[in-house]
Amino acid sequence: MIDELTRLSKSPLGNPTRLAIALYLLPRERTTFSSLRKVLKLTPGNLEFHLKALEEAGIIRTYYGFGKRPRKFVEITEEGVEELEEVLRILREVIGND
Repeated sequence: MIDELTRLSKSPLGNPTRLAIALYLLPRERTTFSSLRKVLKLTPGNLEFHLKALEEAGIIRTYYGFGKRPRKFVEITEEGVEELEEVLRILREVIGND
């Protein structure tokens, strides 16, 4: 169990805000920056800080799309889905939920 907790603490998703971002993205695959900010009740700067860390780790990717105005999109990557599944597995194991 100690090894699992160590692995969790070193994961980019070991941070509660980053875990919440990944969990929100998982069923949706992508969302807009503004929607994510509103749902998680984060300031733009705080969200940007966490997104940058997740993007550097390969968990998410961000890009701009254009419609009536430019919008920043956030989507979870395949690597992000795999990492999230691993974190959820660790959490289930730690709490003893098979």
